[in-house]
Amino acid sequence: MSNAVELEIRNDIAWIALNRPEKLNAINDDVLHGLIGATARVAEDDTVGAAVLHGRGRAFSAGGDITAMSSMGEAHFTRTIALYMRMAKSFRACPKPIIGAIHGYALAGGFELACLCDIRVAAEGTLFGLPDTPLGLSPTSGLTYLLPRIVGFGRALDLTLSAENIDAAEARRIGLVTRVVELETLLVAAERLAWKIASFPRVGVAHAKAEFYAALETDFERATAIEHANEVDCFRAPEVRAQLLGFANRKR
Repeated sequence: MSNAVELEIRNDIAWIALNRPEKLNAINDDVLHGLIGATARVAEDDTVGAAVLHGRGRAFSAGGDITAMSSMGEAHFTRTIALYMRMAKSFRACPKPIIGAIHGYALAGGFELACLCDIRVAAEGTLFGLPDTPLGLSPTSGLTYLLPRIVGFGRALDLTLSAENIDAAEARRIGLVTRVVELETLLVAAERLAWKIASFPRVGVAHAKAEFYAALETDFERATAIEHANEVDCFRAPEVRAQLLGFANRKR
């Protein structure tokens, strides 16, 4: 783990914090290594039912660390971009849902990081944007795959090529975020959602996440075959059988 990313596990929830507040949580190699390590630990910890990713200080993340990037040689830059890709794959591979609690700014790499979260909750007034294009940079972290699937192809290309910021209300309108709350209640709202998800049988949640992402890659026949196999696997799990029995025997 890196000091630039903190991980705390409590009450079945993993709290992953970007911890470069003096830099508006700009993403450098330390942050990338920290996120890769944090998601690996969350994936392996059976006590964790869901994770919340948030930023300390005034922003979720203002993007990549341009100061560090501008001083890199090509070899270092190539390694850094490879780290971005490893980090993106670690988010997708994690069987636990990751909730992004986003405030202040989610720009460039911070925008990409938000898109890697499975669910996004934003504070009122948060600004989202992709200022990479004016710098001559292109998307990374799987954004060309993710963003069209979140907001649609036209909006994804518009956001990328216009480099215009949108606020939390617009982000909700286009489906980039699903919930907008007051800043003071952001972490409470994210915790409430994470705890609710964590209270469900782990096997069902993991399969649901995996099935939705798998369905993006396949046709209807294959998607239903995956659902069939996973539903039977869920049914075998003792915690699921206990939940079913409890529901069947509930007082009406």
